[in-house]
Amino acid sequence: MLPFSVTPQFMAETARLAESRDVRLHTHLAEDRDELTYCRQVYGMTPVEYFEDAGWLHDRSWVAHFIFPSAPEESRMAAAGVGVAHCPSSNMLIGGGTADVQRLRRLGAPVGLGCDGSASTDHGSLWLEARAALTLGRYRGGSTAMTARDVLAMATQGGAACLGWADETGHLRPGACADLVIWTGSPVALAGALTDPVEAWLRCGPMTADTTIVAGRVVVRDGRIQDPGLDAVLAAHAAQARRIQKVSLR
Repeated sequence: MLPFSVTPQFMAETARLAESRDVRLHTHLAEDRDELTYCRQVYGMTPVEYFEDAGWLHDRSWVAHFIFPSAPEESRMAAAGVGVAHCPSSNMLIGGGTADVQRLRRLGAPVGLGCDGSASTDHGSLWLEARAALTLGRYRGGSTAMTARDVLAMATQGGAACLGWADETGHLRPGACADLVIWTGSPVALAGALTDPVEAWLRCGPMTADTTIVAGRVVVRDGRIQDPGLDAVLAAHAAQARRIQKVSLR
């Protein structure tokens, strides 16, 4: 998280370097109440104020979580064009709250979806994250607070905007990147889903990515990753996981 792991000087120098190279900035922000307490005690300001003081408050930045800002801070971040990665599964597993993503979207902030890391989600399924965004949004605000199309917009156009790729991906139009995912669900799960395929996509799961195309290259076919080095990567990952968790094969 932003205030705990690096110095203010590092943050400011990173912002200057990013501006000189015209690249984007990313950090976690306002993720929990401890962060708010820490920033006030150490820096005499809130996390958002610290973020702004470090030179990060602009439309080349995007942040994860953003659960505990004040209403004026939400407005200020949105006005500056700062993007937000909504990570509902991580938020629920940790039990630390969740961002008011619909308010942020109404204010004009780019809002996408993120899986967070393996320490707090243990999966990499953006479909599962999208379904969690739908159910959590309705739990938070009522049955009409979040629609399947709201979630689809976050998963596509919102995520592209966070990354600065709104002209290139997140939509299917001439001139866009050839990025496409084809989802499949079982006939039993989809039985009776006749009137709204977008709603059915999220409500009648689980869905699996049958085909994934990135920049015109098929990276998943028939549900299988098309990378001959995958087994070696998984073996190396398993070895590191055993080391970190102190698990022996004996």
